[in-house]
Amino acid sequence: MIEGQVKSASRVMAILECFEDVKRPLRISELVRLVGIPQSSMSTLMKTLHVQGFVDYDAEARTYLPSIRIALLGNWMMEGVGTSHTLLAIMRDLNAATGDTVMLGTLLGVQTQYIHVVNSAQRLRFHLRPGMMRPTFRTAIGLVLASLRPDDDIGRMVRRVNTETDRPEDMVRPGDVMAHIREYREKGVLVTSNLATPGAGVVAAVLNGGSSARPIALGIGAPVPRLVSGREFLVESLAGAVHRYAEGRKDRAA
Repeated sequence: MIEGQVKSASRVMAILECFEDVKRPLRISELVRLVGIPQSSMSTLMKTLHVQGFVDYDAEARTYLPSIRIALLGNWMMEGVGTSHTLLAIMRDLNAATGDTVMLGTLLGVQTQYIHVVNSAQRLRFHLRPGMMRPTFRTAIGLVLASLRPDDDIGRMVRRVNTETDRPEDMVRPGDVMAHIREYREKGVLVTSNLATPGAGVVAAVLNGGSSARPIALGIGAPVPRLVSGREFLVESLAGAVHRYAEGRKDRAA
């Protein structure tokens, strides 16, 4: 090892380069063989990357794959290089059109993680940072992603949340959760307010056709007064962004 290198950092980069080389999901045993890291260390590294949302894990196949969060990390350097239909370009345009915070999220257990954020520049704004975690059923993004699961699974998630929380105010009511789920399934968009952050609201929808093993959702966050007054415009803007993303994926697949 070169002097000054941090072993764990070098190993993580070697793992990512391995995925870039093979371009497919890998089991721990395959990663050990290809990268040359001891199995115990490899298992610990992959579990850590999974918890932080940098890799997806397929429990049935027992394989890992870099997540969309990894894919987005360096995309800012590609601005203007034929990226008009990329997810980051869509998020930047949505932010410019609405003036509000645009967020991309995914589920990690019973938590929602914001994997990319384009924050509003307005003085009164809904501010987030990438990597931030929120209780799933207290976020519009978490609710629309949960709606993809069977009702029985959603019920189990609610019970888990209420069992694991130490604070009564963090408990969620199954009836409220399912009302949001039904609304999203019926309308294809969900508008919530004062769920995770008092005074703030979010318009959210699932992005269909993503390549990640873990579903992702797009949202616009704004102070409640601005959300109320501009609700129709925000809903239409989000729907347009979701459609643009889907069309862009069709074009790239053609």
